[in-house]
Amino acid sequence: MRKFSNRYIFLYVSALVLLISVVLTTVSIGLKSKREANVTREKYQQILKAAGYKDVPKKNTVSFFQEIAKPEKGGKTSEKYHIRCADGNPGMVVRVQGKGLWGPIWGYVVLSEDGSTIKGVSFAHKSETPGLGAKITDDEFANAFIGKKLYDQNGAFTSVRVVKKGQEGDIREENRVDAISGATITSKGVDEMMGKLKIEN
Repeated sequence: MRKFSNRYIFLYVSALVLLISVVLTTVSIGLKSKREANVTREKYQQILKAAGYKDVPKKNTVSFFQEIAKPEKGGKTSEKYHIRCADGNPGMVVRVQGKGLWGPIWGYVVLSEDGSTIKGVSFAHKSETPGLGAKITDDEFANAFIGKKLYDQNGAFTSVRVVKKGQEGDIREENRVDAISGATITSKGVDEMMGKLKIEN
């Protein structure tokens, strides 16, 4: 049986590692544009869902979004769009982001043209617990925000609070949504995200 010196083994392994690194880097660079396109499409799908569009084919997502939505120029954030909602009325899309139990959470909120009423929301997360914090992506939770008001009866900004049942205090029904049972920290994260809408808007 042939024996190899330590120097030979070291050089062989080093060359192999270098070759693998070059291959992986080349593949990564080659797929970069495709990854970026997928991220953009997923973002547009999320916004369209919040705006009431439920059945836009994936292949048509980008072209359809660009037809009905325009980014706001000169705003405080690049993640703000003017959009024609599924009901035919204009709306404003605002991106929100915060912290969940295990990582980042974010979403898109579609407001009425005057910025006072929520027309729809779509939330996402990186690593929330299935069946608990991950429920922020469920239609049931998102639909609870539709029609809620960001301002109280006196015109003061109150946002839409996410609170546990029985802890509503003097928060009016039109200004609140029930927190997700068993997901206190994630619900708090959504509550804090919604509280930033005035700053973003």
